[in-house]
Amino acid sequence: MPGYRLTFALSTVFFGSCVLAASQEPGQSRQKDAIDSAETYIEEVVVIGTRRRERSIGSLPVPVDVLSAEKMKSRSGGDILEVLTSQVPSFNVAREPISDAGTMIRPANLRGLPADSTLILVNGKRRHRGAVIGEFVSGINKGAQGVDIAPIAGIAIKRLEVLRDGSTAQYGSDAIAGVLNFILEDNPEARRMEIQYGSTYEGDGDQIIVSGTFGTHLGSDGFATVSIQARDSEPTSRGSQDPQAARLIALGYESVPDPAVIWGSPKVDDDFSILFNAATQFGAGELYGFGNHAERNYDGSFYYRNPNTRSGVFADGAGYLLVADLTPDDGNDCGSVPVIDGLAVPSDLNAVIEDPGCFVFNEMFPGGFTPRFGGEVMDASITVGWRGGSTDGLFYDFSVSSGQNKAIYRIRNTVNASYGPNTPTAFNLGSQTQSERMVNADFTVPFEIGTASPLNIAFGGQYHWETFTMKAGDIESWAPGGFESQGFSVGSNGFQGFSADVAGKFNRDSYAGYLDLEADVTAHWLVSATARREHFSDFGSTLDGKLATRFEVTPDFALRTSVSSGFRAPSIGQSSLRRAATVFQDGQLTESLTLPATDPIAMLKGGRQLQPEESVNWSLGTVFSFGPVDMTLDWFHITVDDRIALTQQRLSDEDQAALLTRNIVGAETVRAVSFFVNDIDTRTKGLDFVAETGFDWASGQANLTLACNVTDTSVTSPGLTLSNAGAKELADSLPNVRAILTFDYARGSWSGLARLNYYSEVYEHLFNDETLDVTTGALAVLDIELTRRLSENFTASAGVGNLFDKQPDKHRFSGQSGFAGADFPLNHPIGFNGAAWYLRLNLDPDS
Repeated sequence: MPGYRLTFALSTVFFGSCVLAASQEPGQSRQKDAIDSAETYIEEVVVIGTRRRERSIGSLPVPVDVLSAEKMKSRSGGDILEVLTSQVPSFNVAREPISDAGTMIRPANLRGLPADSTLILVNGKRRHRGAVIGEFVSGINKGAQGVDIAPIAGIAIKRLEVLRDGSTAQYGSDAIAGVLNFILEDNPEARRMEIQYGSTYEGDGDQIIVSGTFGTHLGSDGFATVSIQARDSEPTSRGSQDPQAARLIALGYESVPDPAVIWGSPKVDDDFSILFNAATQFGAGELYGFGNHAERNYDGSFYYRNPNTRSGVFADGAGYLLVADLTPDDGNDCGSVPVIDGLAVPSDLNAVIEDPGCFVFNEMFPGGFTPRFGGEVMDASITVGWRGGSTDGLFYDFSVSSGQNKAIYRIRNTVNASYGPNTPTAFNLGSQTQSERMVNADFTVPFEIGTASPLNIAFGGQYHWETFTMKAGDIESWAPGGFESQGFSVGSNGFQGFSADVAGKFNRDSYAGYLDLEADVTAHWLVSATARREHFSDFGSTLDGKLATRFEVTPDFALRTSVSSGFRAPSIGQSSLRRAATVFQDGQLTESLTLPATDPIAMLKGGRQLQPEESVNWSLGTVFSFGPVDMTLDWFHITVDDRIALTQQRLSDEDQAALLTRNIVGAETVRAVSFFVNDIDTRTKGLDFVAETGFDWASGQANLTLACNVTDTSVTSPGLTLSNAGAKELADSLPNVRAILTFDYARGSWSGLARLNYYSEVYEHLFNDETLDVTTGALAVLDIELTRRLSENFTASAGVGNLFDKQPDKHRFSGQSGFAGADFPLNHPIGFNGAAWYLRLNLDPDS
């Protein structure tokens, strides 16, 4: 991490530490008590799942979990994704150690559906998508373009609301699986700071996190808060040496990396987030605003390039090394270098190296090379609005939002082989940017109709504008350098840069209107209904609805149910993505293209304008209490038709001839095309169970919580995209059963927590290869934390994530040649880094 950012964060924390104790005046104690009381009340009220103001969580007709800042504090990592995984049983995060851009923005899943099937809100407003499309990720997230959640620093969150129900009729596209709503800190007296340092049992992966939240008053009743987080994470390595590379080392090859491929978490530095939240009285209403700015850099490993066998760079794929004739017109033949038993014949190789008119990449990389891939992710957003109410009960909220996520790709320690000895070894590959702007107008008004409560009428509209931009990389990262005619591959090896032909800006807008009705028909029976119509400029209109009801049988027992239709619009990135990848196959230079589904090449193979995924969501649940134990049990059933998938198809000679007649540039080299299609139907069903109780124990206060999720996904129609193995991975790549048992205890100045996470069996395809199926048995992971209050303002914590150092069992291909030293399943939810310990110092005068 660049020193100035870490220095800034540390200075802020320690300066605040020095002044906070002295800054609290006697009168502030009473003011703090009032704020604490208000926060206790607010904690019972939720924003999502209803548009009725001041609706408590217990009276909702749909399941909503609320995680307070205190509940999310105990964590071994600074990434909010890790926090959610340890607290929400139906929430899982893919690891993706080597999956191109998928490593930079990790996909997250709720209720067994892809990352882009969960809507993310901040303070009740839609958050923009991430710029990365998961072309090379595994399982259910392949091709998904989800939201980048990582910039939402945990220190900035007052609470998190998790709606586990289909809600596109209420909030629009993407809410098929549910909604996560991050509520930012709004306490003007907030003065919280943290320093955390940790590492793994293996001694790598060191991580330091410095964060703080600071509030102030705006006027007599307004507030402003600013939260910062700076983080630096070192990489981990959990693989072994590739047997092929080990053989070369034993034979005396120089500069062979050890290990040749690093399997583990990437290095993350320059990871900095700042968030603000503010509101103040303005005219007859309240003016509010919030937003964020975040940056982070990634650097990780790619696959090893063997100096004897890597086609397109070192070898021709036909038993010989590739030899570049630097002076093809002088009449001298460079000769050939046979590859026998996987090794270049030394005498022939030396003869070529000594000839100044000839070149082999063994001269630059005698031991081969492993590209290092990474880049920078930048994220920014701002929302400004005005809200208020009138004496007759009308409440209004007008807002304008703008957000952008940008991924800049870089690769080093590699080559564009077609440039021969003139190739650079580091490349700027270009960038992808997702930009969104929204205008919202929302109204609620009560209307007396003779029921137990007034009919709450909510209505409003939204305008949503989206842009997906691809910017070309360095010309050397994608353009031919002159030696391609001699068999050398074009483009930076490992990740070809975006060319000028595929770069561009692609736009879409949509308009939506909704009507939401909710009332207590009797003192015990609540009914709500919602309808939403939305029109998209690229594919047309959708109309969706939702019905929900809750009936209180007794004060300790209630039934709730809902049924809704929904949709997920294809992202503008999925509709517009263009990317070229040049490969060397069967002795020929060939090109694979990822194209929009409406491109002529894609349409030749069945591509059509993408349409939204259509869903139907049923749920039936209970809320009940047995003495001091509060419980919820919810059954859900989600069908998704026309699910969007990424397909790849090869082109025949006849296909190419047809393309040439259309004068499509470059058609003569295209051998395969990838594009998105509406091609899969699925059914996901399951149960969510939550039980919580508090009790006095051993002169202290204890709390026990059990949260369990059972999810079963099946492919009801695989279309033309999924094989049987692909359907199995889609259904079983996440655990069917997840359970979290949490026990926390406080006595005097001490408090502690133990959390047991259970994961049932998981199935995956190693390297996205359907022939390399891997099944991992059930695992349970224990996290612990112990906290001591050092003074009125300071606490110190020590904890361990994965106390007993659990890892998935090594798969059946471990240690074999050709598997790049990957010993563990690559995408199990617990990862394969093992245990990690941490120490944390907190300053919180409000605690």
